Amino acid sequence: MKRKTSRGFLIVFVAFLVLSILCVGGCTSSSSQTKSDFFNAGNANMSVTGAQFDQYTLFRFDTSTSAHTMAFPSATDIVNNLSSPYVGEVISFAVAADGSNNVTLIAGTNVTITLNAQTVAENTTLTMYCELDNITSGSDAVTIY
Repeated sequence: MKRKTSRGFLIVFVAFLVLSILCVGGCTSSSSQTKSDFFNAGNANMSVTGAQFDQYTLFRFDTSTSAHTMAFPSATDIVNNLSSPYVGEVISFAVAADGSNNVTLIAGTNVTITLNAQTVAENTTLTMYCELDNITSGSDAVTIY
């Protein structure tokens, strides 16, 4: 009697395990609306759009053969791509210079980049913060720290 109970429990356990694995694999969201982690700019300069800036948390540049630039969108473009922006909101992101050259950051309209955030040194990943200073339409302003 004890043996039949153990087999029944084992069968139920294995069935539950298989269903759990299938659900984990099939129930995950692959929506393009979710925030991504990584944008690989490769061995090129990049002009970031407001949508890209609000979507990605890491911008990686291959700087093994040359230095690159990353141009930010306008403050208006950054603010307009946020769902519920507010003054003082902070967006964190990082820029990686993966190689022996730097990445220079270029400010968009009404974007201020502090001195410490203007260049990402070679073989470095720099975490930065974008603070929304003004979200009034036509007067949008942000600062990158």
